[in-house]
Amino acid sequence: MDLSDVNQADFTKADHIILNYLMSHENTLYFETASEISAKIGVSPATIGRFWPKIGYASLKELKRKLVSQNSTTPVSKVKKTLSALPDSDRTTSELILKNIEALEKTLRLISPEAMDTAARLITQTPKIYIFAPDASYGVALVMRYRLRRFGMEPIFLEGGSSLYESLNNVRKEDLVILFCFSRVLAETTVLMQHRQNVGYSCVVFSDLLSDGLQNTEAFLYCYRGEPTEYHSMVSAMAVVDSLIIKIAMKSHDFMARIDQLNGLRGKYQKLIRR
Repeated sequence: MDLSDVNQADFTKADHIILNYLMSHENTLYFETASEISAKIGVSPATIGRFWPKIGYASLKELKRKLVSQNSTTPVSKVKKTLSALPDSDRTTSELILKNIEALEKTLRLISPEAMDTAARLITQTPKIYIFAPDASYGVALVMRYRLRRFGMEPIFLEGGSSLYESLNNVRKEDLVILFCFSRVLAETTVLMQHRQNVGYSCVVFSDLLSDGLQNTEAFLYCYRGEPTEYHSMVSAMAVVDSLIIKIAMKSHDFMARIDQLNGLRGKYQKLIRR
């Protein structure tokens, strides 16, 4: 199901809730009715009925037919066929890897190339960058910071809780804030989004949420991590970060010069600190 080109400009809050549910439960939609979805997400059947034409389908039944058609030809379906021939002892590891492949495939279908270009441009052109990365996303953000150092950038991490105010007081209009927001919107994220309206700084958002206003930023980078009740992998988020780093390298005019300088430092002091 490719909803990356759906125009959400006229979506209501209920429409965003429905869309988010569809994207998070694609694997189980075959077995659900519109009434069951209505009861689960607290949206009236009439609202759900009006939703399907907004995404290009006459009904949930037509959407299911499209899903069946897509899933029979996707790379994931081919991997599933291969895994079905494996011994039972190999299934657990294989199934986990398959879920990561599914997450990557769905991320690839929904992420916006234009948003990736915008994010790379903002990162290369903004003098000061702040990062808010709570919970599991902190590890991904650390890798991102490690890579950005090679471009001469030193992002500043924003702390959670009331400590956020100390750094937020220093964020200016010309700065960039990178937000990692998965599963739910934290209070700190809400503060950063609202303060953005007052100050005017730019935002790049990594998220698996297709609602909550997170898309109303300069660059929204979708990262599918699995359904709400499943183990949430960070594979797709890491893949998006890696792709973004490559784009930044392509846009950075002095990237090779900085790499040469880095190699020079390593060579000069390798007797003291070996790599």
